[in-house]
Amino acid sequence: MDPLTALAPRVLTGAMVVLAACALVMLFRTFVGPRMSDRIVGVNMVGTQSICLIACLVLRLREDWLVDIAIVYAMFSFLAVAVLTKMDIGVYRQWRADQLKSRRRSRENSEAVRSAHVERRHRRNGT
Repeated sequence: MDPLTALAPRVLTGAMVVLAACALVMLFRTFVGPRMSDRIVGVNMVGTQSICLIACLVLRLREDWLVDIAIVYAMFSFLAVAVLTKMDIGVYRQWRADQLKSRRRSRENSEAVRSAHVERRHRRNGT
């Protein structure tokens, strides 16, 4: 056995530990936020790092059937990110519509107050 073959399991184990630590950090970012886009990126990164972790496991254990699990997990991760993005866009559009309605109402109220003020001034002046 050559030295590279003997070193490969240690390198793969070290890579798996680093990937798991990075996945935990991204999981923290997913739950903490602060914005929805941070959460979406966190979910995407956790999915990607999990797929890389499974790929390292395939090489370490020499179990080819784990590749199928990684592919299925990649599809689920993609769908989760697509659904979260679509939800975020819907929430943003609703927030934007509410903001526009609020501005329109405040503009109408300020115009009504302005016209009432002008009317009172005309009554006071007797014109």
